[in-house]
Amino acid sequence: MNGRDRMTACKFHDANAATLDRQVFEIVESAYDRREKVLIFVPTSDRAQSVDRLIWIFRQEAFIPHKIFPQNEPDPDTPVAIVTEEFNPIGAGILIAEAHCSLDFACGFETVHEFVNRSTPEIHQACRDRFRDYRTRGIPLHYEKDKSGSGTVG
Repeated sequence: MNGRDRMTACKFHDANAATLDRQVFEIVESAYDRREKVLIFVPTSDRAQSVDRLIWIFRQEAFIPHKIFPQNEPDPDTPVAIVTEEFNPIGAGILIAEAHCSLDFACGFETVHEFVNRSTPEIHQACRDRFRDYRTRGIPLHYEKDKSGSGTVG
C-alpha cells in the first residue's frame, strides 16, 4: 500500500437489481448503529435521489440522518453522505461504492463495500478487474456470496 492508503478491508457483495437497495440499507444501518460514518458513492444524481429516498423509507422505524452532497461542502455532523463525485465531506471511514470510483479515492477509506454486478459480461468483467486491482495493491479482500450461495467474482 502507498502512504495514502488506510484501507483495512474491501468487501465485495453479490448484488442485483432486486437485492442492491436492501444491501445498501443494511450496510448503512449497521454502520450507523456502530456510530461510524458512511459515504455512498453513486453513479448519477438520479441514483442519489433514489438512495436518499431508500434511507428514509426502507425501514420505517429506522431514522438515519443523511444528506446528498452535490459539491464538497464539509459537514462533520452528518453521519451518512451520498455523492456522485470523489469527495468525502463528512470524513467517513466507510465507503459504499455503487459506482467504480478511482482506486486512490477508495483507498482513503478504512472499509470499502463494492458490488458484483452480472447484468452484462462487460460490467461483470469490470468487477473482476476491480477485484484484481485491490488485490494488486495488497488490500485484504472479502467476498460475500448472494444469499442463495451462488456466484463468484472471478
